[in-house]
Amino acid sequence: MISPTSSAPPVALKAHEGAWRFVIILISCALLLLVSGSLSLMTGETSFSATQVIKALIQPSDSLASFLVLELRLPRFIIAVLVGATLGMAGTIVQSITRNPLGSPDLMGVSAGASFAIVVCMAWSALTPLLLLLTGTLGGFVAGLTTFLIAWRTKLSPLHLTLSGMCVALFFNAAIVVVLITAKADANGIYFWLTGSLMDRTWQHAGLLVPFSIAGLVMGVTFSRPLNLLMLDDVTCHSLGFPAHLWRLLLGLIAVVLTAATVSVAGPISFVGLIAPHLTRLMLQNKSQAQCLDHRQSLPVSAMLGATLVGVADTIAKLQNVPVGILCVLVGGPLFVYLIKKKAE
Repeated sequence: MISPTSSAPPVALKAHEGAWRFVIILISCALLLLVSGSLSLMTGETSFSATQVIKALIQPSDSLASFLVLELRLPRFIIAVLVGATLGMAGTIVQSITRNPLGSPDLMGVSAGASFAIVVCMAWSALTPLLLLLTGTLGGFVAGLTTFLIAWRTKLSPLHLTLSGMCVALFFNAAIVVVLITAKADANGIYFWLTGSLMDRTWQHAGLLVPFSIAGLVMGVTFSRPLNLLMLDDVTCHSLGFPAHLWRLLLGLIAVVLTAATVSVAGPISFVGLIAPHLTRLMLQNKSQAQCLDHRQSLPVSAMLGATLVGVADTIAKLQNVPVGILCVLVGGPLFVYLIKKKAE
């Protein structure tokens, strides 16, 4: 019997080439985040110079620059980075446990379940950031658990898991429409939240999301070898003595909680959990490699790419006064079509 914590990754990158590629990608993403973050702090309805921003960061005061930079712009950008990183990791986990390169947290029904729970509460009462997080996480967890229960009789086979998630997502999306129709409250705020926006997010929101992002990265890297084995077919996993369905359940629940937490803070932001893993495979793989990669490398890269995507998108969205979720869809849709076309070629 082979222990999931001692098995070698299914596809090992060539030592030097893979290591250099991994480091270069992380450094490139970090530089993009630095540039994007600088622009995010400098630009807005009131623009500041780089000197003013640096002074506001180093020597906080009662000035307008300090207030806008430290209380509005900096927490918003940090939340954008955390949301993108968390969705990137969740997307990688979902695509691994379903062995579906088109898989995303949205297909597990998690985003729809979390959105439904929050919409119900928003329609009849106001929520603090903490209650918003608890409500959304609970709703997403219930939706994800429902998906797993439906597919349990097939031992969580990737196909049935994907189909079950789609059914659960359709149900909760329909339920959201029913709530919006029947709710007596003004639905404009709910509609705006459903587009996925980071407007008016504070340090409290960032503080609530940080533990999920850190825990997701730590658990993802810790469980990277079971994730690697899940890329094998179930017959091979069984012959190795590897309980694929139990690991699929555990890792799936981790992805569920990560996704639900981001939805609670930023609303449903589509395509990030789908695009980031695709870009990761495109950048890390060489021509001789199959679909699977060592998750010890792909998870951190997916997190950085997701953070970069949402960080850059929110910087642009803020300048245009549009929700970042809409911009992610407008950019992510054509980009995803391009990636699929390139893969087919």
